[in-house]
Amino acid sequence: MIHLHRDKLQNYYQIFDNTTGIAARWNNDGGNPFWREEAPELLDISITDYCERECDFCYRNANIEGCFMELSLFEDIIRQAESAGIQQIALGGGNPNQHPEFISFLKIAREHHIIASYTTNGRGMTEEIYQATKMYGGAVAASWYAPYTDAFEVMEKCKTHNICFNIHFVLHKESLHEALALLNFDTLPWENINAIIFLNYKPLGRKILEGLKDDENWDYFLKEVVQFKKCKIGFDSCMISWLTKSKELIVEESIDFCEAGRFSAFVSEKGVMYPCSFLCSEMKCGESLKEKSLVEIWKRGSEFVKMRKLLNSPSNQKKPISRCINCTDYDFCHGGCQVFEINRCL
Repeated sequence: MIHLHRDKLQNYYQIFDNTTGIAARWNNDGGNPFWREEAPELLDISITDYCERECDFCYRNANIEGCFMELSLFEDIIRQAESAGIQQIALGGGNPNQHPEFISFLKIAREHHIIASYTTNGRGMTEEIYQATKMYGGAVAASWYAPYTDAFEVMEKCKTHNICFNIHFVLHKESLHEALALLNFDTLPWENINAIIFLNYKPLGRKILEGLKDDENWDYFLKEVVQFKKCKIGFDSCMISWLTKSKELIVEESIDFCEAGRFSAFVSEKGVMYPCSFLCSEMKCGESLKEKSLVEIWKRGSEFVKMRKLLNSPSNQKKPISRCINCTDYDFCHGGCQVFEINRCL
């Protein structure tokens, strides 16, 4: 089903297909608004930082001592989200489906006309969760890392239940060869995969890894991506500076630069709201939804105002990139990430 929403403050339109996850926005002059003043279009909500895998690269340092969001807090957030015209949320963690009341989270979101998608490591998925996902939820993504057995099982179960399935793959220097191996995995049941989403690695977690390098290996990877036809491929907005090398091959209307504080926001399992989840991990100052409303924090929260200022003009950028003001690609990437040194131009 396709949902159409008109932003009354800025007189622009947004459509969202809750079957495919495709979203688009435009205003009357055909352009793209800088940010949505009413409220975010997407909420990324961590409902737990519990995870039994305790991976070295996890930017949340999720572990078996993690806590769980209260269902009453989630319900209050969802009520505010519905009133603000938010149509989709992403449930994360930790491993969100291992929340003891996970099915209730999916059901509450749908009761308020909001589609909840989520990413899982594959552990703790049950038949009841698959059935509830089909009835109440949206797409399911599985994190792709060795030994891959959990991701394969989720893929097969999603096929059985006719649930849209995606792969999430974190890109850094050492994982680039694994990404190429995935693209060339001839025996993978590609007809069961909607898309591969590549995510730029952030230098956080128990073990700091080396980020991407602008070298022949990256050039070769981009070439393989452009030629790839087995399923759709997407990148998170943190990858925007790395895509400038192939921007002539990309439909610019299909991508956007950093959406933090512009069209999306993150809420921690404790109900603290930030422009993006990585600010939470950096111990930046978020604001509690137990004390202020979602819309109030979105419009006037100090971190949100700061992030929009940074992304709105190269003259405001001091870190990590200071030379964007003279770059011909600025309109394409707006300086990339404003928090970490993960951009191609350093």
